[in-house]
Amino acid sequence: MRESVEEDRYEPRFRVVAGGQDSGIECQLSVPLNAAGDFRVPCQLLDLNSSGCAIRYRHPRPLGTSSTSTVLEMKNLANSDSVQMLVRVCWVRQAGIDQYESGLYFRRSLPETLIPQGIRAGQLSRRVAKRESVDVAVTVRQSQPRIHATGRVVSISHTGVQIVSPSGLTIGEKLMLQLDNGKAAVGVTVWSSRQETQLDGAAFASGIAFIQAGMGRQFHDDVLGLA
Repeated sequence: MRESVEEDRYEPRFRVVAGGQDSGIECQLSVPLNAAGDFRVPCQLLDLNSSGCAIRYRHPRPLGTSSTSTVLEMKNLANSDSVQMLVRVCWVRQAGIDQYESGLYFRRSLPETLIPQGIRAGQLSRRVAKRESVDVAVTVRQSQPRIHATGRVVSISHTGVQIVSPSGLTIGEKLMLQLDNGKAAVGVTVWSSRQETQLDGAAFASGIAFIQAGMGRQFHDDVLGLA
């Protein structure tokens, strides 16, 4: 295992302190229904960074897809009246009966003053999922566009993983990560960026969120067992 570093993400993610209601942040998702208007669903903001967020909501089925123009409205974030962000759904997972969690990618960056102000107001703090720095071989399989490449897992938590690989990954697309011992997990790419790296043939870093929490925990333990 490599020595742990303080920051191993290009986009640090901040969790909402004590959940949506206690933090005072009001949040709703608006999905186009028909020509008459939008369908609006109250939701809880779970975490946030300048390029996206995670939410939880109750509904009989998951809302929005990567191809729909979905709007997220946040009120009282850093004492602002209202912030509306056009978003794309990156991933969805079921959190309970008629309850879903979704990862949203902002089509433009969040105003840069909001997160520092939210931290000072006590609404946001660094996320609590412990992230381990590792160096473990992984095979990446993505269908659209088709990618079958080898890379390295460089950090991992119970909720997601960061890898470096020769190819950039498509944000919002499902993929499979497979270790040399055959253990695998399915996730969705949250971010992908070209980087300078000392690993041979690896030119991109990517962040991947696990679709199933149980699978993520097992894959996390499998990676640490190989590190």
